[in-house]
Amino acid sequence: MKPFLLLLILPLFTFCGQQKEDKKETQNETEAASTIPTTNYHATYYLIRHAEKVRTDPNDQDPSLEIKGMVRAKDWAAYFEPIKIDKIYVTKYKRTKQTASLIAQQKMVSPTRYKPSTIYSEAFLRDTNGKSVLIVGHSNTIPQLVNQLIGEEKFKDMDDSDNATLFKVTINGNDRKVETSTVE
Repeated sequence: MKPFLLLLILPLFTFCGQQKEDKKETQNETEAASTIPTTNYHATYYLIRHAEKVRTDPNDQDPSLEIKGMVRAKDWAAYFEPIKIDKIYVTKYKRTKQTASLIAQQKMVSPTRYKPSTIYSEAFLRDTNGKSVLIVGHSNTIPQLVNQLIGEEKFKDMDDSDNATLFKVTINGNDRKVETSTVE
């Protein structure tokens, strides 16, 4: 009965308080990770892939979460409950919004929409400086962003069945660290 209740209420909160993406961000701000000095930046980034999506229609480019994914979204909220989160970033797709929805409610943070191809920039580092940030993305964008944050090509695309990997990137001046774990 609880997953059914979650299925009913999760979509209600998917779009609550979502901010419009910043249209001022341009390709010119986006630079390679090694060219952006991080000496003055200090932040912690938690990066996850969206939870399990409905796969019944291969032509649906924007499917919602399936029941298993809604349960995982609830589990992510339980995981992040004791962790301070100042900002949450989601893509334009329902599955990232739904994955972050319960966490956003819990932290009283309105998610900010981002474009995976342009998020990493000096403006992004300035905006997140001194903060704990959750970023929900996709199997091919999360590892890419982790690589940009740490300044090296360390991670390849995630397996399409991997919805449980957490990347924690800590930037403390020029010291950039990444930890990975599986959250089931």
